[in-house]
Amino acid sequence: MAKAAGAFCVLLLLTALCCHSLAQRAPAVPDKCCFNFHTRKIKMDNIVACYATSPQCPHRAVVFKVRNGKEICTPADKIWVKRYQQRFQVSSYSIPS
Repeated sequence: MAKAAGAFCVLLLLTALCCHSLAQRAPAVPDKCCFNFHTRKIKMDNIVACYATSPQCPHRAVVFKVRNGKEICTPADKIWVKRYQQRFQVSSYSIPS
């Protein structure tokens, strides 16, 4: 009985170490990705900041922060989004603090 309990403990310890090792190798998850998009133009006067989402996200997007504090996801391939982003001269990986 003692041998079975000892073997079980060793097996449990090896399983825990294996799972911990695998968890450390998992890819990083981006902080923010967009899945729903606002497609209409936003008034430029309402925008206070913008940033592009991570390239690890499934959809390329630009997030605009507006005066009321909301963040609005927009598709990165829209012409008006590109123009607005150029006006803010944002690097594609910067996130405002």
